[in-house]
Amino acid sequence: MGLLAFLLSGCSPVPSNPRAVLEAKAAAIDSATQDVLDSLHAAGLDDATAKGHVDGCQSEPTPGVSYRAGISAKAGSDLAGAFDALVEQLGASGWKPTDAYRDVKIDPAKPMGRFVRDDITLDVATGGASSGGVWYGADEMQLGVTIKDYCVRVPDGGYISKVEDLAKDILPRS
Repeated sequence: MGLLAFLLSGCSPVPSNPRAVLEAKAAAIDSATQDVLDSLHAAGLDDATAKGHVDGCQSEPTPGVSYRAGISAKAGSDLAGAFDALVEQLGASGWKPTDAYRDVKIDPAKPMGRFVRDDITLDVATGGASSGGVWYGADEMQLGVTIKDYCVRVPDGGYISKVEDLAKDILPRS
């Protein structure tokens, strides 16, 4: 009965080397993030920082761990113009826009979009966010880079601490 419940739950088994699987996903995300940093530079947005993050993505008894990257870029007062310049550069490097935000009421002065390339997804938002009545990042773009099938199953108990060293600053290519 246990095997049947496992098969019906849709859970994938723990890979023989979860760290290697996570490292491969992290390498793909880091490379895509460096491509996005190149696109930001080509769009005239040179003040950008990127960081890789390790997160838990499941719970016991089948925990998982994932890796994603976040980018913050100063865009100035013309967020729409900066966004358009970035979209042009992303297209030149193989990113395809999706209609993920098609039905979202978007302020034209603060555009957002989702782009895909291979198994990588890039979300771009502009204009910051409000927290506690205070507006943060009004002149910034926030970008998130994720990968399909992001969650890697891991053995029970404390696995995130074993991969926390993967979290790092992601630097542009030299």
